[in-house]
Amino acid sequence: MRLYIAYADAPSLSVVANHVAKVARRAGHEVFMRTYPDLMEYRMLKAEGLLYIYPVNPPMASRYAGFYATQASYMPEESQLWYGTAEGTPWGLPASYPMWRMIRFVANSMYTASKLQEVEYRVIDIVHHGYDPDEMGEALDYVDVLRRKVERDFQGRIIFTVVAGGHVRKGWSQLFDALGKLSDHVRQKVAVLAVAPQKVVDEIQRRGLADVVKVVGEFGKMIRRNVLAAMAVADYVIVPTLGEGFGLPLLEANALGKPAIHSWFQPLSEFSDKECNITFPYDDVKEVVDNGVEFELHVYDPEYLADAITKAIGIYGTADYDKMASKCVESVKQMTIYELYPRLLSHLKA
Repeated sequence: MRLYIAYADAPSLSVVANHVAKVARRAGHEVFMRTYPDLMEYRMLKAEGLLYIYPVNPPMASRYAGFYATQASYMPEESQLWYGTAEGTPWGLPASYPMWRMIRFVANSMYTASKLQEVEYRVIDIVHHGYDPDEMGEALDYVDVLRRKVERDFQGRIIFTVVAGGHVRKGWSQLFDALGKLSDHVRQKVAVLAVAPQKVVDEIQRRGLADVVKVVGEFGKMIRRNVLAAMAVADYVIVPTLGEGFGLPLLEANALGKPAIHSWFQPLSEFSDKECNITFPYDDVKEVVDNGVEFELHVYDPEYLADAITKAIGIYGTADYDKMASKCVESVKQMTIYELYPRLLSHLKA
């Protein structure tokens, strides 16, 4: 099959699109990838299948829903598919346009599926995101060199890594509040490697956290191997998020054998294992309408995160830490792209 993949120009979804393409090519499909689909090009290529990988965000993605509706006039229904994510319920007038109800959606989590079904969108399946074991191997091959450098810069400290964008739901403010609540004794043992956007760099300086947090790359602009290596070099990965459609950094951390620290809510709780990760509760769900999505923010007290970091420091270097690291790898071993994405592609028929 000649498969045309149209995908969002965003860090996580670009990764997912390339992973799906890799699996499709391995299965013998000819794949064309575009961040902006072009109707004329699509027809010239004589593609037989069309896969959309976008957030289900009506103001941002309505043009692609319109493309889907247009193509529906020319293609069999089963030759188009939307692999979607949502951090809350699609909201507002654009979300009610009829074209959205023409789309066959595969949701990337049970949480996403529930949000789409709230507005009566057609969800035909749920396929979680996967990780690429080949990429994990490349990152681990690079980690020894990087670890020596990190240990020179942060001698005697326990390394935590955070990889996140700048949206309020990513939880940078909560993380910085938590770091400010650590006792001096604990703070001296902590080093946080951050892959973050520029506005987070400015906030680190403003809060006086430069002795604890070191930005090692700009989010969305680092090469893939280096992002994964920044997690692989860590002792723990912190996922301070308040809301996700899936939560790829958590999956990747566990695949690398790194225990993660995160709040316990869907969709993270759909694949996280409490035996290998350090989790904490949330207190409330706050709904915030932003750019056509009613985001659900799982609000937690930063003290919970500070306590989790303190607990992580107490565990590190013990047999319990080694058990957690091994359990992490074991818990996600069935969540590779090779296990998951053939099911996604099975919904496309030329």
